[in-house]
Amino acid sequence: MRKVRRHREELGEVIEVFADRPGPKTVTGFVLGWVLFTALTFINPGETPLLAIAPGIIFAVMFGLILLYLSGERLIVCERGILVGSIAAGIHPYAIPYQQLTPGSIAGVAGANRYLKEVGLQGQIAQSTLRASWWTKNGVHFVACSAEDARRGRRRFTLALDPIPRSIDGRWIWFAGTGRRPARSAIEVIARAASAAGYPQLAQAALDRGVVELTGNPEDAARQLPGHPPVGRVESDSRDSGHLRPRLESPGVEHSLPLFR
Repeated sequence: MRKVRRHREELGEVIEVFADRPGPKTVTGFVLGWVLFTALTFINPGETPLLAIAPGIIFAVMFGLILLYLSGERLIVCERGILVGSIAAGIHPYAIPYQQLTPGSIAGVAGANRYLKEVGLQGQIAQSTLRASWWTKNGVHFVACSAEDARRGRRRFTLALDPIPRSIDGRWIWFAGTGRRPARSAIEVIARAASAAGYPQLAQAALDRGVVELTGNPEDAARQLPGHPPVGRVESDSRDSGHLRPRLESPGVEHSLPLFR
């Protein structure tokens, strides 16, 4: 996988890949949408058979490309960090070394289709750090560096989707889906890799935190999602923090980041 290989020197070899692809209901919806749009073209069909079926072919390609791009979401666990985001053509995932993850902020999430509702962002424009879709069942929540830092200098239109720092320590909240695979599996893989890379505190805190079943109630966000402030106070907290962007004075020294308990 070329997009992963370019991060090999920094993050090491790939250990495991978690894909968050659309489920059968979503795929069925796309098929029904194609059938509907194609059927509408036959109300006033083209003069020749080719012109009559051409719109259906165009719609099939269009819906197929959209579905292909939606299927690109990955959480890739490597030896020294993780890759988060889409691997679809023209899109690059975000690279986050373990040293940039806040110890104690990693939590497995079940009922992830309620994640955006719980953090008060349902119905709002998508954010580059929150990779949650309507079909997402499970995932991993954590606090880390900004999307700009994780993008590794590749400035794309996604800059417009980068959120402000929202965690209680003035950093950035992330979410990555694991598809239909249990969030516990991802937590265990990340913990083993982080421990082997020299971050035992990060690993143990992730295992101790485990998996939480989201309620979808914004009042529970601060309790269920480590590092998340009470919903409704995010903007004021960000202003108070001055949009802090903590840096590691000694990369690889785990205790240079705060520990959420």
